Amino acid sequence: MDSVDFDALEGQARERMLPASFAFCAAGADDEISAVENITAWRALRLRPRVLNDVAAVDTSVTLLGDRQPHPIMIAPTGRHKLFSPEGERATARGAARAQAPYVMASNANVTIEDVAAERRQAPQWFQLYYWPDRGEVEALIDRVAAAGFTALVLTVDAPTGGWSPRAAREQHEPSPDILNINMPGSPMARTFYHPDFAGRVLYPATWRELEWLIKRSPIPVLVKGVLRADDAVRCAECGVRAVIVSNHGGRHLDTTVTTAAVIGEVASALSGKAEVYVDGGIRRGTDILKALALGARAVLIGRPVIWGLAVDGAQGVTAVLDHLLVELVRAMQLSGTASLKEITPDLLAP
Repeated sequence: MDSVDFDALEGQARERMLPASFAFCAAGADDEISAVENITAWRALRLRPRVLNDVAAVDTSVTLLGDRQPHPIMIAPTGRHKLFSPEGERATARGAARAQAPYVMASNANVTIEDVAAERRQAPQWFQLYYWPDRGEVEALIDRVAAAGFTALVLTVDAPTGGWSPRAAREQHEPSPDILNINMPGSPMARTFYHPDFAGRVLYPATWRELEWLIKRSPIPVLVKGVLRADDAVRCAECGVRAVIVSNHGGRHLDTTVTTAAVIGEVASALSGKAEVYVDGGIRRGTDILKALALGARAVLIGRPVIWGLAVDGAQGVTAVLDHLLVELVRAMQLSGTASLKEITPDLLAP
């Protein structure tokens, strides 16, 4: 697989997917403004490289939640991977392990938690959680996740109800007993938010009260995903959250939000020393990763490109996407005169 040009990779993936599967993967909310601007915002930032520094040996290692990792690239939680590959999330987890990348498994996966855990090797696995109305079901799930060896919970907080995507709504999946949200209560057949049955319904009613309870109840660290404001990020840290993921859900729910590139610096500055900060949304190049780190992110999460790799070449496709981004990051670091992540500072970006 040639992943040098992710636009080309997306085209290859589209050829292999059913139209409804591609629509689900590609969809942004409403006019898809945020989905597009997430990408262009990183591209618009300009680098100011240093020169004459020794970059013969580059160190991309980073500490995430106290554990040393070989690089700062993770897989973002995305659901329903059997729409893209017969093995579903099992292949994604295997690809992540080969690339030594932390994998954040989605609540609405089509493969069991235990089957994904079996692919772990040495790479961390975290679990993305939606908070359901029945607290007992949430408790049972987080205990199951911890028992399977997952080392963090990632609570998604920016989608109490679904957004609307005209593109995805026009290409609805037919419910199939072969594709279930198998870890969710009742293992429902996999429908998406973009179905009229879900319009306006609050499905995941998490509030600050539920977050405080979850942090006390969870046997593993809790992160919050979906924060775009410094004040919310600080309050999350004060509740005991170990890390915050700056995210606008890939532009899939509320259109015309700020881009993640626009706010990561503000959030990172507000959280300095209080909690770790990660970012997702529109990252397509090693230079994008360099820019995110310069703005204060400790790591980045990759969503759609991983799905493209999965659709084209299964687990090997996932690994190829992650490995390619790491190669690009190393090259970007060398060309900007930075030999380690601690040398990637805000002055590398033009004001």
